[in-house]
Amino acid sequence: MNQGWVELDGNGHYWPAQPPAVPPSFYAMPNDPLVSPDYNGWWQRGLHLLRQTWKPSLILHVIVAVPTVAMMIPAQRRAEEQQAAAERGFGAVDSATVEMGPFLIALGLVLVVALISALIYMVVTVAAARMVVLAATGQPVTLASAVRTGLRRAPAMLGWGLLAIPIYLVAALLCFFPVLYVGAALAVLPVVITVERGAGIGRSFQLFHADFGAALARIATLGGIGLAFGLVYTVITAILQAALPDLAATVAIAFGDGIVYALGGVLFTPFLVAAYADMRARREPFSTAYLMTPPT
Repeated sequence: MNQGWVELDGNGHYWPAQPPAVPPSFYAMPNDPLVSPDYNGWWQRGLHLLRQTWKPSLILHVIVAVPTVAMMIPAQRRAEEQQAAAERGFGAVDSATVEMGPFLIALGLVLVVALISALIYMVVTVAAARMVVLAATGQPVTLASAVRTGLRRAPAMLGWGLLAIPIYLVAALLCFFPVLYVGAALAVLPVVITVERGAGIGRSFQLFHADFGAALARIATLGGIGLAFGLVYTVITAILQAALPDLAATVAIAFGDGIVYALGGVLFTPFLVAAYADMRARREPFSTAYLMTPPT
């Protein structure tokens, strides 16, 4: 039944971590839309799901990016103006009279806008993952259904996200590699929150360690692609800052940030959902059919 798949378990199925004598219906078949036996299968499934979801996912990201960028531009511009004014004041002879209040207010406004944007993007992240699940399970991929799931799961996304912050801080204090490890282990956290009720950080670590080599290969691939895009974008922003006036550079970079986030969400989400499915299938009986009903 699983011809061509290697390393069968006691039931004649691929997943060696699953106990024998579990009914066959609990296992993913070779043509499962999400679960794959190897790296190439994961990549091909990600590409297939990307082709199915890129249009509605891009529409959703653009709808959100436009207002968030529109909010950030004036806030960022005001902060830059106040920072420049403060720097000129410190360069003056009587620098003791420099007022930092306007700059701090402007900086606080940027932080408020960034927080609002982060909350909105949490909904979008869950909604994008839900679109991939809808496509994988053969259900209609609609913005309304995906956004409803995003709104329902947003509190969980916020709560687990806040709990993840101290973990990242501790990892950063330890060294560079612990940060990479934590980032890789929590890469599928948004997918876990989207499809599993009550699960979060601990579940992400469990899935990541179910088959460490397979999980690391998938997450490292996405991380490497993201790093390459990030380096290219850093060069582009440096060129824009050097070539454009201050206001034009601020606007261009703000829109560039929105475009980069939108593309990242559209391109990476299908591969993250497929990576989550691979991790889960290596830990316990699992197939795409388990995702037919979203958590409440």
